Amino acid sequence: MMPADWLPLLPWLLFVLLGVFIILGVPIAMSLVLTSFSIIALDPRLVPWIMFQRMYYGMDSFVLLAVPLFLLAGNLMNAARITDRLITLCLNLVGHVKGALAHVNVLVSMLFAGVSGSSTADSAGIGTVLIPAMKKEGYPTHFSVAVTAASSVMGIIIPPSINMIVWGALTSTSIAGLFLGGIVPGVLIAVAQLLLNLGYVRRYDVPTRKRATLKQLASSGKDGLLAAGIPVLIIGGITLGIVTPTEAAVMAVLYALLLGSIVYRELTFRSVLDTSTDTVRLCSLSLFSLVGAAIFGYLISFYRIPPQLMAGVEITDPTTLLIIATIVMLLVGTFMDSLPAMAILAPIFQPLAAQAGVDPLQFGVISVMALGLGLITPPYGLCLMISAKIGGIPLLKALGTTMVYLLVMLLVIGLLIAFPDLILYLPQTFGPDAS
Repeated sequence: MMPADWLPLLPWLLFVLLGVFIILGVPIAMSLVLTSFSIIALDPRLVPWIMFQRMYYGMDSFVLLAVPLFLLAGNLMNAARITDRLITLCLNLVGHVKGALAHVNVLVSMLFAGVSGSSTADSAGIGTVLIPAMKKEGYPTHFSVAVTAASSVMGIIIPPSINMIVWGALTSTSIAGLFLGGIVPGVLIAVAQLLLNLGYVRRYDVPTRKRATLKQLASSGKDGLLAAGIPVLIIGGITLGIVTPTEAAVMAVLYALLLGSIVYRELTFRSVLDTSTDTVRLCSLSLFSLVGAAIFGYLISFYRIPPQLMAGVEITDPTTLLIIATIVMLLVGTFMDSLPAMAILAPIFQPLAAQAGVDPLQFGVISVMALGLGLITPPYGLCLMISAKIGGIPLLKALGTTMVYLLVMLLVIGLLIAFPDLILYLPQTFGPDAS
């Protein structure tokens, strides 16, 4: 227990301890828990049971139940080989263009993002198929890895986005609005990456395919449209007010089971059981991060750190606020998974955003995107690590090309800051609160 004279140091010790644990290599979720426990033990005003209470409250949310359900739906679609069918569809659409596999990589990521809501599932599922295929056709391995990692970031932007569900739960922002607000930014990123692909593939001696026949397009289109039924079901149901995000996630799981077991006949009882086990394992890691972040966030509030940081700070220009928030979130996302980072940064920046008059939907979408770019930036860079592992090369060999794609995505964020209607038009026109 700390002497009373030292109590004012505790709020700053909170961040120092967290930094020390992270530098020592302790996992982020455990670092949050250990830091919080240490501070509670030192502060005589806090009792130990508050830690367990707040950790429970961090998980006691009906909306967060959508996270494991969307992960399960995405994993079931992977097990049903939906990825292969989406690749076939995209190849039939753009196979006659030079650099077709690079373009397919982006297009499939965009479509798969509407199924899984997870960037890591995207990079693993699509990378396993496309990276070896691209290498076989003569694409440099570093380019194949970079395209796969960069395009997988769309998994957290295009709805249904797990990160947007968590952001909505943490900040009481409309999840339906965030979903609709993420559509145009996701498409803009896809278009920007396709244009960048055109510049790269000019350098490479890669083959082109014959233009697909109408029969091939119709056959692959049928499978593609069936897979596309999930995002239509989810976004349509939530937007029309028929279902909540959690209920939409249940519908997505049922749809994936129906499609995989009856229509495609790829799912067996054993594969469903294995997929469910993998989902529980993956989800437990993500949600434990939120549990640790819940008590950490409570301590931030208890010590009134946001008001102290905001003392004397008055940002009234929305553009300035969004630029500052984006830079901070980019830096934090480089070292930390986006879910605990949201729980830490949201209570700090949300009051500033409101003070500057930034629309909550614009702030939410840009924050999710900025934090999500950490998936391709070391030392965290999980999607880049997964893709590099599949490609069989050191991460640093693909880093230079990946940073070019990162720059393009930063330019898209700049457009979203300068032109808020790119995010707000769809929610304001078609959202549940639209007049």
